[in-house]
Amino acid sequence: MKRLSTRAAKTVRLVLFLCAWAAFVWMAWRVFAANDKERLWEACLVCVGSLVLIVLRIPEVVHEAGHLLFGVCAGLRLEEVRIGWLSFGRGIRLAFGRAQAGETRFTLKSERGAHAAFFLAALGGSFFSIAAGIALLVPWLVVELHVALTLFALLAPFCLEEGIAELLPAELPTGKTDGLVLCELASRTGETEVGIRVMTAQLLLARDPLAELPRDLLFGAPVVREDSPAFTELLRLQRQYLLSRGDRAGAEEIGTRLAAIASEQGAGEKSEAVTTE
Repeated sequence: MKRLSTRAAKTVRLVLFLCAWAAFVWMAWRVFAANDKERLWEACLVCVGSLVLIVLRIPEVVHEAGHLLFGVCAGLRLEEVRIGWLSFGRGIRLAFGRAQAGETRFTLKSERGAHAAFFLAALGGSFFSIAAGIALLVPWLVVELHVALTLFALLAPFCLEEGIAELLPAELPTGKTDGLVLCELASRTGETEVGIRVMTAQLLLARDPLAELPRDLLFGAPVVREDSPAFTELLRLQRQYLLSRGDRAGAEEIGTRLAAIASEQGAGEKSEAVTTE
């Protein structure tokens, strides 16, 4: 699937977001129209309750629950689940200053089937969101309208919007979408492939000496942008590998490259700080 530009992805996501709110308003109107004046307060209470659940990002919680369930079932080790500024991993903490998009992070338990495991974990979020949206919406449409049923049914458009929007292959300011991660896993390219290679190497180092790692694992990675944390970690592993094999010239060359990357990142942070002030 062709990668979308950031602008195109934002436009499509905005359209999906507006469609979700339009569906919410239509469903709420149907509830009000189906109730007599004496029960309008129930309809108001349910709509307000649904709005509170949306503000609490319950559709996003459903999405991350899908990643969590599929990833754990695929044999990955859970590192962190983040919803907005709340981070759940080794305890609960606030993650201020970070992007507010949901995120579920895993590490490998075994180097075997790594791509398939991460593919299932990445697919699980959208699958769970879309399945939850359909499961909430269909009964509300086919069964006689009931106010209590509407409390959760009103979340359906936003669950569907979350699931469909995340399948768009694009990189946003908050990070890669699930769709882009799936594309990179299928083609074994990009930062996702570099990250898997780094995790695999770190896993192998727990039982094998660095010099015995497959050379292609570290040096056969795809080319990605140098400000990527995964790429920086890969360069460190490459440098340590070359040192363990006695290739000091190659290790010094990579060391120079790492120093240049660190210098550029430091200059960028300083420039950003000045601009902010």
